[in-house]
Amino acid sequence: MANTLVVYYSLTGNTRQIAEAIAAAHDADLEAIEDSFNRDTSLGRPRSAIEGLLGLRSGIVPPKHDVSEYDLVVVGTPVWAARLSSPVRAFLSEQRAALKCVAFFCTQGGIGGKWTIQNMVKICGQQPVARMVISERQLNTAIAEEKIAQFVNEIRLG
Repeated sequence: MANTLVVYYSLTGNTRQIAEAIAAAHDADLEAIEDSFNRDTSLGRPRSAIEGLLGLRSGIVPPKHDVSEYDLVVVGTPVWAARLSSPVRAFLSEQRAALKCVAFFCTQGGIGGKWTIQNMVKICGQQPVARMVISERQLNTAIAEEKIAQFVNEIRLG
């Protein structure tokens, strides 16, 4: 699928790493979701978990790219407290009407990846052409490389 944007939020760098690999493999544009709250503080991490658990949206900076100009938008999120991150929840809620076709991925340190993807589908209102969950243990391994290659292939076939 041509004309693709990969959008992601990453606090630790794990989701960014996967987003960059997907964008490079698919020759896609790349954009980080910018949170209006600094989460890299002693209060930021607990707040992130609470927002995830409660299903809250974070304030985000409007995207630099116009998502309506893309045939496909790939959205990536970390899993917070077994839930969708609040910045990605905000992005999907705000951009829902502009998304023509989507693919979703998430990175997780523990559990909740499948539920997170299901929640992304519910918020977005459409089924993704591809979905992927990568655990923190799988980062920088052949397993991650295989999952990314399969994900990109599903996007191309989508």
